[in-house]
Amino acid sequence: MNRVMIGAALAVALLGSTAYAAATSTPSSSTPATTPSTTPPPPPTAPMTAPAKPVKEDLTAECKEMGTQWEAAEAANATNAKLGKAKAKAAAAEKNCASTKASKQKTGLGQYKAALKLLGVKPTT
Repeated sequence: MNRVMIGAALAVALLGSTAYAAATSTPSSSTPATTPSTTPPPPPTAPMTAPAKPVKEDLTAECKEMGTQWEAAEAANATNAKLGKAKAKAAAAEKNCASTKASKQKTGLGQYKAALKLLGVKPTT
């Protein structure tokens, strides 16, 4: 709110000084004298309201969906050479997705995606 008020005050000050400078300047002899046009002041703006809070992502549901996709991919790729690495990533992902923190859940989603990519499966989310 303070930044908006300061910005508005600076804009008025700059516009006011420009209008003053235009009104007090002496016209050169090569240009005809014209009367300075007065511009009306800008209309008052409505008070700013707080921005709407962003919609919270449903990361828990995404983690659950990725976990289900991982289980299906794990069963389908039982003979894949990279299954051990993928299992390690999926275990870490499961641990992070169990957290209540959004940052941990996002990390878990990334780990699930990496595990699926190791097996050659394209993640759905």
